[in-house]
Amino acid sequence: MSYTKQNKKGITNLDMEDQYSKILKKCLEDEVNIQEEWTRLSSTIKEEKVSRKQTKKKKQLVFSFMKYVAAILLGVIISSAAIFLINDKPEYETMNNYKLHTDKGEKSYIELPDGSKIWLNTCTTIEYSPDYGKSNRDIYLDGEAYFEVARNKEIPFVVKTNGINVKALGTTFNVSAYSDDPKLITTLYSGQVSVQPTLTKQEILLDPNQMAVYYKDRHRIEKMSSVEKKPLQWRDGILSFEMMQMEEIVRLLERNYDIIFQYENQRIKKLHFSGTFSSNESINDILKVITTNTSIGYVINKDTVVFR
Repeated sequence: MSYTKQNKKGITNLDMEDQYSKILKKCLEDEVNIQEEWTRLSSTIKEEKVSRKQTKKKKQLVFSFMKYVAAILLGVIISSAAIFLINDKPEYETMNNYKLHTDKGEKSYIELPDGSKIWLNTCTTIEYSPDYGKSNRDIYLDGEAYFEVARNKEIPFVVKTNGINVKALGTTFNVSAYSDDPKLITTLYSGQVSVQPTLTKQEILLDPNQMAVYYKDRHRIEKMSSVEKKPLQWRDGILSFEMMQMEEIVRLLERNYDIIFQYENQRIKKLHFSGTFSSNESINDILKVITTNTSIGYVINKDTVVFR
């Protein structure tokens, strides 16, 4: 059984609680306008959302701007690199120069306006300007060539390559300067020449029967004796190998024959071989002699020779 306790005036506890609740609600209404507070709160929430959207939009704008700046910087870097590469090219690469080129197995000869003579080995390019013999006697060489230089004390004869410059007055000399060879070789037969690496600027003077060897990987140049005429044998159509590594022999054969070499065993590159051949001999005949003396196996597949 439940009951409700009354006070002296006959007011129950429930009645008092209800009055207190009404009084409290009235006080709160007097102190706080609920509708106004709710409107203010909603407005604050909306403003915060707008602020977040604006912040997010600002971040997106900043990110887009940074991407745009990065793209510009990348373009500047690429352009600068391109300009550097263009400026780094040899100065002789101009459209107005005279150029002579030999293909694989081909050799050529030219006599210049001043009477100087040049024999070009296979896969060789030379260039010279229209002002040759007037303001300069510069020859730009990629490959191998033999020079007989007409004397001119006023204008030196200069052979420029990708690594060394060879200066002469009236001399005969040979320069081997293929871009894919690890070393550049200058051999002097008469007169005197100076050989100067373009990077280090160190100058070496050669007398007859001396040679200068420039090692590209070490940027080092050495002078040594050379009493043999083998560097000239190519002019007579002779391929001569004197204890030469197979890697070097292969480069010479690839330049003289329309063929490519591959290795199944990389150690073959370091084997040595000596021999002399006529450039009129077939590649098959040359390979038979080389492989017989070195115990190398090989297979020919069209224009490719595979060493085993």
